[in-house]
Amino acid sequence: MKTILITGTTNGIGKVTAQELAAQGHHIVMANRNRAKAEAALEQIRTATGSDKLELLDLDLASLDSVAACARAFLERHPRLDILINNAGLIAQEEVITTDGFELQFAVNALAQLRFTLDLLPALEAAAPSQVIFVTSMMHKYGKLVESSFRGWEKYAAQPSYNQSKLVMTMLARELAQRLEGRGIAVNALHPGAVNTGILDDYPKWQQFILRRVFIAPEKGARTTLHLAGMDPAGMPTGKYFSSCKEAAPHKLVQDDSARAALWATCTGFLQPVANL
Repeated sequence: MKTILITGTTNGIGKVTAQELAAQGHHIVMANRNRAKAEAALEQIRTATGSDKLELLDLDLASLDSVAACARAFLERHPRLDILINNAGLIAQEEVITTDGFELQFAVNALAQLRFTLDLLPALEAAAPSQVIFVTSMMHKYGKLVESSFRGWEKYAAQPSYNQSKLVMTMLARELAQRLEGRGIAVNALHPGAVNTGILDDYPKWQQFILRRVFIAPEKGARTTLHLAGMDPAGMPTGKYFSSCKEAAPHKLVQDDSARAALWATCTGFLQPVANL
């Protein structure tokens, strides 16, 4: 039995992933922003699987204080973490600046997930060989780095901001994998497919009408996550990008050592103090 922490499990890919892994007998820790929805999801998963190894944590990725508190709460209860699945994410149609002073999509989809992972390193190391999975998007390939936008865009547009946030996430995942080399923690990113999930709730109604008819079901979207979660971390690749359960080529910046190192320095500079990697 593995201890698996999954963010964003109230619906969509995260919920399917939690249910499938719970059905396999693993201890599932579900971290979510909305407590009422999380409790409902837990009960649905418990009913479907019969699992008594389900647990909730509160996590608001728009707040670095909440991220730190969630990591502390996990570490107080669990000395080991076999798999961390950074699944939660959002798209914001209007620009929002978080209480920490960051643009919301950059904060939630990238910066907070790095903070969360770094805070959980002691448990991941204790369980080594272990793994970290970042659920990114193929849209990262259309992203452009505009570091001045991390605290707010000169002219905001939802899709370019989303694409950039996923590019940042994918670059940070690769850089983290490199910095953890030799410590028994595999780190990979994946594209789940264009999935009909709660993230579409943030789109205009007319776009939702179209997209929900062409996007795939969460059950299909969870396949690559479940594929990675089922691999032996001792022999699996690290620092890779997966799509449709296979390794794929990411954005060229993900493969650029100097670009990744510069971005890492910027993002960890926002997060001081951080683990010395």
